[in-house]
Amino acid sequence: MKTMINLFLGFVLVVFVPALAMAQMEGSKNTTPEERATKLTSMMESELSLDQKTTEAVSGINLKYAKETQTLMESSGTQFGKIMTFRKNEEAKDAELKGVLTPEQYSQYEQKKSAMRETMKQKFQAKAGTSQ
Repeated sequence: MKTMINLFLGFVLVVFVPALAMAQMEGSKNTTPEERATKLTSMMESELSLDQKTTEAVSGINLKYAKETQTLMESSGTQFGKIMTFRKNEEAKDAELKGVLTPEQYSQYEQKKSAMRETMKQKFQAKAGTSQ
């Protein structure tokens, strides 16, 4: 029985963590893709110690995917379809970043992303626990 519950919770988290990320994007409706990309690039520049050339490349990648996410959020379609597209875009973005970051920087990026995902997961679990 515990295995079934754990499998169900795992499925819920796999589906809803990206939904939470998209919900955060919904909360950012008052910002432009350019503003979001600039903010993310600045954070990455300081936390990953990027040089100017790498910062410019990362900025272009962040802007590209911020615009794609904006288009996705404004599109009509099912929430599930949007989540799946968001995941594919996230994987493509990570592949592009891996091409411009050093292995150490990419590892740090992955760790920060994982920590952020864990924080969102905990928020989701806390919110789900309070609604019961």
